[in-house]
Amino acid sequence: MGAGGARCWQRWQASREPPAPRRPPSSIAKDFLGATVTLAIIGVIVLQATNRLASPCGAGPDPHAGPGACSGVSALAHHVDGIVTLSALACAALAAAAFIWYMLWGYRSTAQAGGNGDAAGSP
Repeated sequence: MGAGGARCWQRWQASREPPAPRRPPSSIAKDFLGATVTLAIIGVIVLQATNRLASPCGAGPDPHAGPGACSGVSALAHHVDGIVTLSALACAALAAAAFIWYMLWGYRSTAQAGGNGDAAGSP
């Protein structure tokens, strides 16, 4: 087989290989929505951990009754419980706002930029 035959064989093999899958273009709206939802989930997990650690401080009728009733990690968790709660609520509100924004405007702009007429509603 000559040099021409080898080139023909290589072209034929190259045409038989499936094309590499194309990655859809990145969407800032989708990325922001994913980041805010992830942040909200992490906030809820931290809030649950803080509440669990702070639970010995709130047990019983008078948490300050005995010496050392609330000390160490439990005392620290009890002190930051309000801040962690507000942070988790803020993250959840941000995720909800990002979801609403994405559904009303971000999804439409992503569909138009990608050229997908079905998602944009055009025939």
